[in-house]
Amino acid sequence: MTPTTGDRVWQRLPQGWIEFRAFGDRTPDEWLAWYLASGDGWLPDEARTAIVEGFRAGVAAFAGTDFDFAGVSLTAGERPAASFLCTNVVRAAPGVDVPSTPFHRLFPLVRFGEEAGAETFTAPDGRVGTVASGRLLTGGIPNVATVGELLLPEEGGTVLVMGMCSDPSQRAELALLTAFVLSTTQVLPEGVEPALPLADSGSAQRTA
Repeated sequence: MTPTTGDRVWQRLPQGWIEFRAFGDRTPDEWLAWYLASGDGWLPDEARTAIVEGFRAGVAAFAGTDFDFAGVSLTAGERPAASFLCTNVVRAAPGVDVPSTPFHRLFPLVRFGEEAGAETFTAPDGRVGTVASGRLLTGGIPNVATVGELLLPEEGGTVLVMGMCSDPSQRAELALLTAFVLSTTQVLPEGVEPALPLADSGSAQRTA
């Protein structure tokens, strides 16, 4: 499978998403200024500094990679957590058959160990995807991770999403978020706008 040219990848994510990879027509600094503008008047200086430092570290880490999107969502309240997701869209090359069975389905189960599990989900258009999840130790710190896969419409390729959350108890929420992101990913020819739901659920949009 090889990428095609003249198209763009579109995806829907929760409000407040901090992107490290895809900025549309903006530079990373322009995107950061746009993001921080919504916090004028209420975002504490300490939080603003942490966001700026984390953003710049994330941009540097993913510069030059093949990921279409990568970023983090911060959750406050009674269950504060940071949820990370990255997306790689693999387009099908002309004349190459796309596997009908997700080729990575068993791999994450091995990596995640005994507590691993995998479940299927159905996208609104009927496509069936897989999300595997499990608990991990990263640098001695417990967290939960996911790996999800969904075929693109019309045998156009495959969407792969990897996720991680700092709160191991939010395994179900991370798996649901992974499935949601997979099912909203679209590859659009030049000049074609994404097909949006009739009612906007208040989520963010991003294009690579």
